[in-house]
Amino acid sequence: MLSKVRESFMENRPIVWTKVNDVPDFVYFNHSIHVSKGVGCVTCHGRVDQMAAVEKAKPLTMGWCLDCHRNPAPNLRPVEEVTNMEWTPPEGDAETSGKALAERYDVHTRTSCTTCHR
Repeated sequence: MLSKVRESFMENRPIVWTKVNDVPDFVYFNHSIHVSKGVGCVTCHGRVDQMAAVEKAKPLTMGWCLDCHRNPAPNLRPVEEVTNMEWTPPEGDAETSGKALAERYDVHTRTSCTTCHR
């Protein structure tokens, strides 16, 4: 599995990565806004820490994204826990905890077409 890494090093050239999660060119996506609002990596990418090889864990379709954009609270966590794959809401109450985080981070529903299509 490391042959491509070794080859890249020996030939002093970058590895050509195969995108696992790829959205169409007409979709605007910005990781930083999601991270700064408390959307954890695991929400969209799954438990990559438990994958032998990274695979697509969520569909990332327009409908799937809109479901979260309509009700983001259950998917929010403290920003300092965004990369923590094992984080769970206090007492398992994602909705109540998420609503408080949505207020703290000024998160609103976003369903206008121009949110993702520019």
